[in-house]
Amino acid sequence: MELDERTLRSIAAYDEHARSYQESLRLRRPVADVRRFADLATRGDLVLDAGCGPANDLRLLRDAGVHPVGVDLSLGALQEARMLLPRHPLVRAPLHDLPFRERSFGGLWLSGSFTHLPRADWRRTFAALLQLLDTGPVYVSALRGDRDLAEVDDPVLGPVHVSEVAEQELEALLASHGVRDLSVEVRPDPIVDRRRLWVVALGTYRR
Repeated sequence: MELDERTLRSIAAYDEHARSYQESLRLRRPVADVRRFADLATRGDLVLDAGCGPANDLRLLRDAGVHPVGVDLSLGALQEARMLLPRHPLVRAPLHDLPFRERSFGGLWLSGSFTHLPRADWRRTFAALLQLLDTGPVYVSALRGDRDLAEVDDPVLGPVHVSEVAEQELEALLASHGVRDLSVEVRPDPIVDRRRLWVVALGTYRR
């Protein structure tokens, strides 16, 4: 699966503005979500933070008692992550083709990870990620709406392309792949504009 050119342009924006992006995330610390996620995991399990960016969530997951492995395609974001967590496992690779064995992880964290992928790629990318998960919590957050890699002017990153999803679509995607005990919420964006909404889902994957 080749990456869409619009996705690659968004990755380049993260490379260029990685430091500013990391600083902006200090205003958005999903502490409560991390705790709920960690409560569903087995303490000490490896969990996959797919699309970890500059590792703000990764550090929260570590502090919650799990062992997260961070993956991203933005070299700039991973360089910021390395400065924040100098000894932590970080991997640069596309989400649909990660260099891990099947059933290696006990949890999957996807915070905004599909935002810059075409909607048509979400299902197969999610399926590929679940191959790496044994049993455990699955967390997914995404912008609410129906746009498909539409260009927007992000106040931190500049021009990027974003995809969105309705809460019913996200719930159906997770449920159709075996994620159970789902909770799905719609929340205002705490950084850019509270009129912009996010869909946040948490459940448990069982084979």
